[in-house]
Amino acid sequence: MAKNECHLERTDGCQHFCHPGQSSYMCSCAKGYKLGEDHRSCSPSDKCACGALTSQHIRTQMTDDICRSWPSFPWQVRLTNSEGEDFCAGVLLQENFVLTTAKCSLLHSNLSVKADDDQQIRIKSAHVHMRYDKETGENDVSLLELEKPLQCPIPALPVCVPERDFAEHVLIPGTKGVLSGWMLNGIDLDRTLTMLSVTQTDGEECGQILNVTVTTRTSCEKGSEVMGPWVEGSVVTRQHKGTWFLTGILSSPPPPGQSHMLLLTSVPRYSMWFNQIMK
Repeated sequence: MAKNECHLERTDGCQHFCHPGQSSYMCSCAKGYKLGEDHRSCSPSDKCACGALTSQHIRTQMTDDICRSWPSFPWQVRLTNSEGEDFCAGVLLQENFVLTTAKCSLLHSNLSVKADDDQQIRIKSAHVHMRYDKETGENDVSLLELEKPLQCPIPALPVCVPERDFAEHVLIPGTKGVLSGWMLNGIDLDRTLTMLSVTQTDGEECGQILNVTVTTRTSCEKGSEVMGPWVEGSVVTRQHKGTWFLTGILSSPPPPGQSHMLLLTSVPRYSMWFNQIMK
């Protein structure tokens, strides 16, 4: 392979992002990381480095005398209305910005977000995507700006947003994803975060099963079991070389018990818009 090309199978490749150059490739890192002296590795440079889970974020539980461990995903938050009711999910992209769906952000006024410790922080403003179409559901994304930042790494930590090229050619083809969020119990959200392993699947097949049009800004994930009533704003993340990246957000769950498939908004397609709003 050429020295100036980026490939998933390279043993000497970039830990995070790769950019082909004239004579060689160049590496860069996600927010909160610094590039190593080898010009390939990335290491956290501050306490809020995105997607960097520590032992503080791992939970354990004894079940049938077996100790099970799983990550708590501290970037996930619940959206709360003025009556204190949780109604949607969101994901922390920066200490003071939460990504959710445009539909969720427009359901109520006087919104707050609730982190893992149940601390509530009010929303200062909602930045709905300028091309959101409520009829078709296109561009169903919104950035919620918080009145004050969530403290990290506890109780909250941002997730990394991957560059589009890295996501589509390295991250998604090379790894399974984790769908995580809260299930709807009637009209209420369950208290416990639910997780399910998923794999990106063919858009044409998914479109036929769900009776939807899969565009360049949406993607399909297939779960190992029939999908339940996931709340809007649930997300799919993927781990790559020790760092967690956000690849999709759920805007319209399918009818429960009918499909293994989910249609998600493709987060990397909006990375430039995120940067414009959060700068």
